[in-house]
Amino acid sequence: MRRDIRIVDTTLREGEQFSGAYFSAEQRHEIVRLLDAVGVPMIEVPSPIASPETQQAVRDLCALNTRARIVAHVRCAQADVQAALATPVHGINLFYGTSTELRSYSHGKRIEQIIHDAVPLIKHIRQEGRYVRFSAEDAFRSDLVDLLTVFDAVVDAGVLRIGLPDTVGIAKPREVERLVRLCTERYPGVGIEFHGHNDTGCAIANTVAALEGGADCLDTTVLGIGERNGIASLSGLISQMYIHYPEILRRYDLTKLPLLDQYVADCVHIAIPFNSPITAPGAFTHRAGIHTKAVLNNPRAYEVLNPQDFGLVRNVEVGTRYTGRYAVGHRAAELGLQLEREAVASLTTALKAHAEQGSMSQDEVDTFILAWQQAHTSEEEHLIWEH
Repeated sequence: MRRDIRIVDTTLREGEQFSGAYFSAEQRHEIVRLLDAVGVPMIEVPSPIASPETQQAVRDLCALNTRARIVAHVRCAQADVQAALATPVHGINLFYGTSTELRSYSHGKRIEQIIHDAVPLIKHIRQEGRYVRFSAEDAFRSDLVDLLTVFDAVVDAGVLRIGLPDTVGIAKPREVERLVRLCTERYPGVGIEFHGHNDTGCAIANTVAALEGGADCLDTTVLGIGERNGIASLSGLISQMYIHYPEILRRYDLTKLPLLDQYVADCVHIAIPFNSPITAPGAFTHRAGIHTKAVLNNPRAYEVLNPQDFGLVRNVEVGTRYTGRYAVGHRAAELGLQLEREAVASLTTALKAHAEQGSMSQDEVDTFILAWQQAHTSEEEHLIWEH
């Protein structure tokens, strides 16, 4: 993939629209530092016009002098753009709703009015020497002719990138790839950004489809937090790139990803979801006997992601009723016990019977194995004495 693919993380903008989320100044700074440490090249922040405090917060984030470039998410309004230009942000991400639903019930503007508002602002931002993107909010419910009419105008005005947000999570991967490819071919000198919501569970799949259709900017948030069901998660997108497009991740330090996910989870008072790629507590935990035997022989049997590449370790759970002789024997050997095959089989049967009362922790498993060995040894010694 020859394009320069950029992840745009919008945790500080989209992410703070997550129900109950609030980031203090200290937390915002730390999130930016962690994103920068991971290697995310672009970070989106709220519009500086939101409040004097927000404008100062944006200035403070820019002053961190990160490698990541800071861009502001701004309405197509003169005052909003001027407030953003009054800060040192690298660029401005303009947006305007283009679907019938948003034009009817949100801003009430016709397509001609959208163009009338957007074009002068794009030209002004470019004259100021800043990066500018124009995003057609709710692109996948927008009439195609309307959408392309707006894009034709903003591209002629000098916009550097156009955005295709799936604002309500309605799109399917093939649909995303088709529309992105159409825009890539129609506007060959302009970047394409995709922002996918997760209302119907396709955010990561749609973001990958956008990448494969030709998008060069992909929006994420840490843990996928955001409005309603959120958007594509950073760890989810990275997991796909790790397998299918590893060359994109050469600039990234993936070992910092678990720390970032855990920090944001703590900030918004949630646990990392059990099904979160890479950083979920059980992401590299193996339990069933068939699985554990294969993984202990060769981890690639059941792992397509190497936990060590993310600064993590795999875990083989032995204390369950689904455990197998191979896992039990392996753990016994780690504890320094040399057991014959028959002994391992007997130990496994005993351990599984005990686990029928409930799963056992690693400490409980170790205690059980050592106690079983001691009892087994004592029984053998007693038989020898009687003989």
